[in-house]
Amino acid sequence: MKKGIWFYTVLLTMIVVIASLITIISFSEQEVEPVRSYSLSDAVQPTEGTILTADALVQGQDSMLAEWKGRKNVAEWTEDTTLQWNVTAPAAGEYELSIGYFPLPGNGQPIEFLVEINGESIGDSLAPLKLNRIYQDEQGPLKRSNGNELRPKQLEGEVWLHTTIRDSSETGTGSLKLQLEQGDNSLRLHNLREAAVVNYIQLTPTKPAPSYEQYVKAATSDGAAPVSGSTAKDHLMLTVQAEHAYAKSDVGLYPTVDRTSPLTMPYHPSELRINTIGASNWEIPGQWISWKFEVPEDGWYKIGARYHQSKVKGMFVSRKMELDGQLLFDGMEALRFPYSLNWAVYQFGESEQTEPYLFYLTKGEHEIKLEVTLGELAEPINQLQDIVYELNQIYRKIVMVTGTNPDLYRDYDIDKSIPELIEQFRELSSRIDAEANQLDAMAGQSNTGSRSLRILARQLDSFIERPDGIPKRLNNYKSNVTAIADWLLTVKVQPLELDYLYIASPDVDKPRAEAGLIAKAAHEVRAFAGSFLQNYDSMESEGETGESIKVWIGLGRDQAYVLKRMIDESFIPETGIGVDLNLVGTSLVTAVMAGQGPDINLFTSRGDAMNLAFRDALQPLENYEGFQQMQAQYKENAFVPYQYEGHTFGIPDEQEFFMMFYRKDVLEELGLTPPQTWEDVMKTAPVLQNNNMGIGLPYENLDAFQLLTKGIGALNLFPTLLMQYDSTVYNEEQTATRLGEPSAYQAFKQWTDFYNLYDYALYKDDLNRFRTGEMPIIISSYRLYNRLAAAAPEIAGTWDMIPIPGTIQADGSINRASGATGTASIMLKDTKNKEAAWKFLQWWNSPEVQAQFVNELENEMGVLGRRLPANNISVASTMWSRTEQARLNEQWEQIIEIPELPGGYYTLRNIDNAFREVVFQKRNARETLFYWNKDINEEIDRKRYEFGVKQ
Repeated sequence: MKKGIWFYTVLLTMIVVIASLITIISFSEQEVEPVRSYSLSDAVQPTEGTILTADALVQGQDSMLAEWKGRKNVAEWTEDTTLQWNVTAPAAGEYELSIGYFPLPGNGQPIEFLVEINGESIGDSLAPLKLNRIYQDEQGPLKRSNGNELRPKQLEGEVWLHTTIRDSSETGTGSLKLQLEQGDNSLRLHNLREAAVVNYIQLTPTKPAPSYEQYVKAATSDGAAPVSGSTAKDHLMLTVQAEHAYAKSDVGLYPTVDRTSPLTMPYHPSELRINTIGASNWEIPGQWISWKFEVPEDGWYKIGARYHQSKVKGMFVSRKMELDGQLLFDGMEALRFPYSLNWAVYQFGESEQTEPYLFYLTKGEHEIKLEVTLGELAEPINQLQDIVYELNQIYRKIVMVTGTNPDLYRDYDIDKSIPELIEQFRELSSRIDAEANQLDAMAGQSNTGSRSLRILARQLDSFIERPDGIPKRLNNYKSNVTAIADWLLTVKVQPLELDYLYIASPDVDKPRAEAGLIAKAAHEVRAFAGSFLQNYDSMESEGETGESIKVWIGLGRDQAYVLKRMIDESFIPETGIGVDLNLVGTSLVTAVMAGQGPDINLFTSRGDAMNLAFRDALQPLENYEGFQQMQAQYKENAFVPYQYEGHTFGIPDEQEFFMMFYRKDVLEELGLTPPQTWEDVMKTAPVLQNNNMGIGLPYENLDAFQLLTKGIGALNLFPTLLMQYDSTVYNEEQTATRLGEPSAYQAFKQWTDFYNLYDYALYKDDLNRFRTGEMPIIISSYRLYNRLAAAAPEIAGTWDMIPIPGTIQADGSINRASGATGTASIMLKDTKNKEAAWKFLQWWNSPEVQAQFVNELENEMGVLGRRLPANNISVASTMWSRTEQARLNEQWEQIIEIPELPGGYYTLRNIDNAFREVVFQKRNARETLFYWNKDINEEIDRKRYEFGVKQ
């Protein structure tokens, strides 16, 4: 019986596969109507409001240019320069600021600046105002790899722009409002980043947009036909493929791929087709995309879009719409795209109660611009962020009394210890209920956010009734607050994916959003069959290339696709060398030893790189042409971990090191300042511990794989303390450690004393303890910045990142020396075409390519994907602010890299063994370090002998 079942199962599977293959083979792509390309044109100088040209400057006259790109008497506005005008306002009130400017070539970032009105600064360096650049897709047919279309290259437009300045606050939804006095005012623009040429500024009094009814009435009074008697052709429908945008505000707003629906055009069941735009790349307030189209005659038209929005569950995302550069009426500032698991069609302005908006369009060319905005969600988000912050403050006050692990059998008299607590809970519960009701009213249904809010409100009500139960339920309270914070993260981003927009006469029915059951079934069968024929991990280049190399990357698929796009855009056209790029998750060392390795491996851990180098499997790089010039672009000792016996075997991709993070609000409340030295740390710690708070120090619990691959420099605090005692791990000859010296014992004793004598937490969650204030000072990798910026918006502006504490030197300076870890790009020794591989390494490690990679990766993944390239020159072009770059560089300049030696894995393992014995078993620090150091040196000697290194 079982054999029969297996037989029919196999037979059925074969039939499905064969049928699917026939389907794939017989599939022919649908013809898509060619898209008309529109070239960018200069913005027209406005005539309304108060307009001041550059020749009216009272500060910045030395930056004047007689002519630039067709406009005369303009001002060059470079970094750290100021332009000032005297403005005569006809009346006191709020004004909007617009600027006419031409972005100058730079690092591809927006122009960042501050505004000062009558001596009062608006904005700060951590949240500056911005002027965007403008981008278009490269024209021409899309390139392909293995049949899959590749994203087009993004080209910056060289045109004059006119931009109304947006409010830079995180939840700002509109233009910046400047308060001017009647008569004379001074207005200063201070440039923080990038450069532009400024033609004029425009100040216009703020005024509300007319209602839709007023817009229709005004249009008809100006000669438009009545809405009921539109002159537009019946059944007219124009479709604009969304992936063919006219212009974009961000280089990261490139067209994307959808394979979930057969109605998404162009369509292929198994190969990748560029057929949508947006999704997670188009979610940050202020980002905009515009499209151009032509209508055949005057008339009233409705506008809609086929969209996909399944990220913000139970809610909607918003877009501000401008038509031909104007916000025509109230309602266009926040069009709602509701949540939908599948593709949906939305006619702008349509709801259960209202008909879609109609727009009067004259014959000819028009432009639609959609800009990300929080819309009606802005105010609730603002309120809830304040509530979450207050709830975390209350949690910290409770922890000051009870500690993070309260005694369940003790009565803490919380309501007496914190007299205002119950009244705060009562007020917050009321506010939370009100916000939950508002969210339900907006969404038209209960949603994740409102449900989480009501759970928390009920808990607060129970705390009011039974204050003695607060300590017992403290962890549950913390979890509920975290749930609200997590929901805020979700709803604050506004992702939206568009397939197409359409412009239709009023009588046209809404297009179908999804395919029927049979079409969906056929799509799934085709996609399933295609998965057997497509290798999505291999990204081999197409086209005739005389030479070819094999490159492996061991990061994620997003990183691999970014790199592949860059290779096809620049490396192959410039060199004619083909690249077979593979996304590989297996062990590099194992593959190389089996003779199946690549020519180039990127982002190689220093342990893997040097284990191969010791075994003569890597190609030395120091004698290649251009190596010395490349080396000069890095920090002085960045190559140390990849050097051995006079050779260099890798080029650093990144260096990861420690920074110190501190909560400004918590330290200020306790009358403390950020510690600059370890002596300051020891003075600060008792104050924090008396309030049941602590300081977080780095310690990574290592597994066997990490011992073999990760460097020692940034896994724990010991190398940092050792270097600040003017010592290091290995001797100058790299034949043994220096851990037997008195300075090593002092550093080791100080390190273990943090945990033995001062009871610092060893295992901790840096992100959550920092966001709640339990640990207002944490020393961690600079990557913690990414997590805090992305996952803790409720504490934005209350924390900072600075260099780590140091040791005071005899001359009074502070030694902040520290180690690092990181990755490198390497060339295998058995590479057949070494010259081609070296050209790839030169290209990959150039400042321009490194900056492009990290910026495109951040555009793809958000701030969580932010990196710090090891190439020192490229850092200036990344999305780190100038302030952040300066602080990172201050610490980076004091990094001392630790060499990798044969048997070096024993160093890391045995330092950790010594640490555990002293901390967990309370052994003598000096004797323990001496014992394990002896083992380390014996292993280094043994490995040197094994690899035939000169003794």
